[in-house]
Amino acid sequence: MNITVLWAEGNEAQAEYWSNQLKEAGYEVHLFPSGAELLEEVNLQKPNLVLIGTELSDNNNNMDVVRQLGKVREFPIMVMLNNPDTTGIVLAFELGANDVISTSISIEELKARVDNLLHLFERLVNESITNIIYEDLKIELKSRKVYRGEELIKLTPKEYELLLYLAKRANTVCHRNTILQEVWGHDFLTNTNVVDVYIRHLRGKVDRGRIRKLIHTARGMGYMLQ
Repeated sequence: MNITVLWAEGNEAQAEYWSNQLKEAGYEVHLFPSGAELLEEVNLQKPNLVLIGTELSDNNNNMDVVRQLGKVREFPIMVMLNNPDTTGIVLAFELGANDVISTSISIEELKARVDNLLHLFERLVNESITNIIYEDLKIELKSRKVYRGEELIKLTPKEYELLLYLAKRANTVCHRNTILQEVWGHDFLTNTNVVDVYIRHLRGKVDRGRIRKLIHTARGMGYMLQ
């Protein structure tokens, strides 16, 4: 999965250095010289992380941008400060930042902080979700009920776990062996066709009789919800 980082930084040399380091680590980094451009882009796409640097080319400062992004959102915010002191750190957190770093941070620490922040935020978001909705498919996480439109679909516990696994990774190919390990357990035999059997069961319940099919085969690889 691509990790998209939107970074506002008016200092071109500094922005280029840090972004190249993150790109080498596998992140997709989009740079913006001003806070206004960053805010505009946030409305156009769903980033995994927003990082706000110390020098912006417009009238916004990094705290202004944090304030405008608000506290209710689906991505974490990391703020970079030249010399973080207690006042600046507290203000950043009060406005909605999720982490504060110094411009003197090492690339190793930056990568570790980014990875940790993404992991923590994903867990918090997942814990707050009560339903997963994809097209006309709805999975109620608390009741473990599944609906296709208004129709209640009765699934066995393992069918439910398999559908939930696919739904959480919608539009992404899930490889057979990975499904086997994650849904059935790491010690489950890999030379079994149990995944294919359960996919047939799911299709019979989720897709049968419907024009729009949701469960698809990626030949030679696995399956995906699409």
